Amino acid sequence: MIHLRPALKSDATFLAELEAEVMQPHAAALWGKYLPTPVSAFDLASTRLVVRGEIPVGYVTIEANPDHLRLRKMYLTAKAQGQGIGAEVLDMVRHEAKASGLPLRLSVLEPNRRALAFYLREGLHVTETTTEQVFLQTPAQSLSC
Repeated sequence: MIHLRPALKSDATFLAELEAEVMQPHAAALWGKYLPTPVSAFDLASTRLVVRGEIPVGYVTIEANPDHLRLRKMYLTAKAQGQGIGAEVLDMVRHEAKASGLPLRLSVLEPNRRALAFYLREGLHVTETTTEQVFLQTPAQSLSC
């Protein structure tokens, strides 16, 4: 059983370490290097920890905009990947978007083919591609929760 809880200042190191673990290979493939986000730069107000039991296994950062809900980040630890946790968290975020009557939007870095495949399997569709990113969306009216 997983749940989301607001991120606390004391979680900032976990957030930074997990972002580095997940993003370093994709950033290096795209730009040749990874520049870590300073711990002080994390948007704690928009971030929720993904917790299984009492143990943090990931986090999401969600931004509310007037015309859409943006999933800025969804990172899971390596041990938590491939267990359906991502789908469960995405369903929670989709439910939030649907309750607001808004589409859910997100992007993935072009080299992150595993994340792209995941979001496509989960019913999001590509709206735009650039040399660096793939942008996806699920219209509010087609969300299933």
